[in-house]
Amino acid sequence: MYPTLLQCGPLTLRAYGLMLAASFIAGMLLSARRARNRGIDPRHIYDLSLVILIAAIVGARLFHFVFHYEAYAITGEPFLQLLRIWDGGLMLFGGFTFALVGTLIFLRIKKLPLWEITDIVAPAVPLGMGLTRIGCFLNGCCFGRPTDSWLGMVFPNNAPAYSIRTGILPGTPVLPTQLFESAFGFALFAILLLVERKWKRFHGMIFGLMVTLFGAWRLFIEEYRYREDDMHALDGLLSKNQVISLVIVLAGLAILVWRWLHARRTDGLLDPKAEWAAVEERIAKASKDRSKRSRAKRGKGK
Repeated sequence: MYPTLLQCGPLTLRAYGLMLAASFIAGMLLSARRARNRGIDPRHIYDLSLVILIAAIVGARLFHFVFHYEAYAITGEPFLQLLRIWDGGLMLFGGFTFALVGTLIFLRIKKLPLWEITDIVAPAVPLGMGLTRIGCFLNGCCFGRPTDSWLGMVFPNNAPAYSIRTGILPGTPVLPTQLFESAFGFALFAILLLVERKWKRFHGMIFGLMVTLFGAWRLFIEEYRYREDDMHALDGLLSKNQVISLVIVLAGLAILVWRWLHARRTDGLLDPKAEWAAVEERIAKASKDRSKRSRAKRGKGK
């Protein structure tokens, strides 16, 4: 566990913040490149990325505030504490939900091709999840339940897993659910790219699949994450996060069914091979253009 990677005077480089920034930059650059290869101006992606960044931070903080209000209220100034985001306290669900809504609103206002762009951006979400959860692991947060399994991991005695709040004694193995989620994020990233290349039949398919599988995964992994008392729902049958996960799964399935029916009704079903061939053609053309510019610059230099 290395929550602080570097400290120089008042400046501190935190592991979680670094991985969060890396996930945002990687997702933005990936999405911009994918947009360019599909004939869409990447500047739209840069503008959208700013919307996603702001919406995700606001949503992640607000969700944490709502679901853990008692912890904020103890200070006597809960709403002032809400603004102290540097003290920590973010929820992935809040960031995901607000980023999703912000994306849809932005694309509608700008009158951009909604479902084409959401498909372009969709793989960046699990990629970011894979990177960010590594930051969670280094930070020691988002840990799992105590276990006797060989998968268990013992964190340093000062780790968040071992505190009065959790009641878990130092030296007790806990499930490193951060690493499980990171591995799933990278796996889902690869799955979405494969499905897009081999089986995409309509715009919105990759986005809907990402939403569905993300929600299903969170529904599953929540059974193994440490659950705080204020996160129980339905008399302890599920956690609040699992209830949200169910809503997300249903939303993803609704998108898939709706977009499929719409594509069939409007004769808009895609040919995956033709779609990918067009992408490869744009990539090849861009490569040739870069080569020409490079040769032209070398010629001028002589």
